[in-house]
Amino acid sequence: MAGDDEGVSLGHPRLSHLDDGLDQRGRIRREGGLSRIDPMFLPLVSATEAGLRDLFGNRLHSIYLYGSVPRGTAVRGRSDLDVSAVLHDRPTDRDRASVEQLATELDRQTDLVDEVGITLDGAQSLLSPAQRHDGAFHLSCLCTPLWGPDLAEQLPEQHPTVELARGIPSGTAAAFSRLAVALDDPGTARLDHACQRVGRRIARLAFACVLFRWPGWTSDPDALAEVVKAYYPARATELDRSIELGWGRLRNRPPTAPADQQAAIDLLSTAAPWWLAEHLAVTST
Repeated sequence: MAGDDEGVSLGHPRLSHLDDGLDQRGRIRREGGLSRIDPMFLPLVSATEAGLRDLFGNRLHSIYLYGSVPRGTAVRGRSDLDVSAVLHDRPTDRDRASVEQLATELDRQTDLVDEVGITLDGAQSLLSPAQRHDGAFHLSCLCTPLWGPDLAEQLPEQHPTVELARGIPSGTAAAFSRLAVALDDPGTARLDHACQRVGRRIARLAFACVLFRWPGWTSDPDALAEVVKAYYPARATELDRSIELGWGRLRNRPPTAPADQQAAIDLLSTAAPWWLAEHLAVTST
């Protein structure tokens, strides 16, 4: 397990050419920016903002974008529009159902993206210590403010520490169980999405095993793969397959073939347990 595959020390010399995603103080830089959004996506972004403001009114604290659209790497018809909305109070089940309905309606109205996804949180939850390396990290480092006061100004600084590596894959084991059920269910509507999520979950879990040893942060799948392979060269083949499933749609190779479904099933039965155990081993020290 830990140490058997990589045998390298902190700061791998083969990775010195990569942008480590940190500022001069060693903090993780925020990804994305509104100026990076391709103009073709701006009407959809505006419609999403308007829909959320109409839906929640004064209860709405702020809206954020994350993923490829604010990073400027989105591909028409293949990328998703990923949105995080924050309420002043705690979201209810009815609120989440309303947001899901809004996302579905926005998705039906455009062919610009493969899917519109909106998450919903309460401000106080994100400000709690329990969320520092989960929801708070997501908002302060991975999200671009779209509307409202930036909650990140009240959140703690984020560094590529073992504590962050320990916290960010929370819920991964449960997600793997849900994905296994979805892949085995003939009634699953979007098997390609399930395959994609398997690939991304495994790749990001693998990255959590090395981000504090590199140390640095990246959401770019190619850079992520390079970092992980530097520490775990023996896992390169399964990592490449995970990256292909997770991000192949952006390269016009969506995971829609029966072989992709089988690859996702195989990864869940072999790679997923290995990386879960390895993550526990390397972050428990």
